[in-house]
Amino acid sequence: MGKYKIFYKLTHADGTLVDSSGSSPFEFEIGDGQLDPCLESCVKEAKVGELRTFLLSADDGFGEVNPAAIQVMKRQDFPANMALKLSAGIEFKTPTDESFAGCIDKIDGDNISVNFNHPLAGCGVSFQVEIIEIL
Repeated sequence: MGKYKIFYKLTHADGTLVDSSGSSPFEFEIGDGQLDPCLESCVKEAKVGELRTFLLSADDGFGEVNPAAIQVMKRQDFPANMALKLSAGIEFKTPTDESFAGCIDKIDGDNISVNFNHPLAGCGVSFQVEIIEIL
C-alpha cells in the first residue's frame, strides 16, 4: 500500500491544535488505521519534500454529526464502580470483541447520553503535512 514518514499538524478550522507529529516524524502505512482515511487521501496527494495544507469541510473530513450515533443508556448498563463524568471517553466491547468509543454528552439521573460520533464530526479541519520519505 505505501509506508510514509511525515510531519503533520491537524487543527480545527479556528486554528485550535488537535494533534501533531511534534518534532519527530510520524511513520505509518496506508490502511493501517493510524490515520483516518480522509487524512490518508491528503498524504497520497502530497509529494516528498512538499509542505501542503488541506482544508477539509466536515463532509470531506470526519463527517457530519449523526444524531442516531448518540445513544441514551441506563446507569445500570455501566460498571457499578465506574465514575461517570461529562466529556469522559468510554470504550465499549461488543459480544464479537469489537470496540466502540464514545463520549458522555449528558447525565440526567439514570439516563446517560453517549455520543459515538467521531470527536471531529461536524467540524472543518486543516491538515498540514510534509512527506519526509516514502519507505
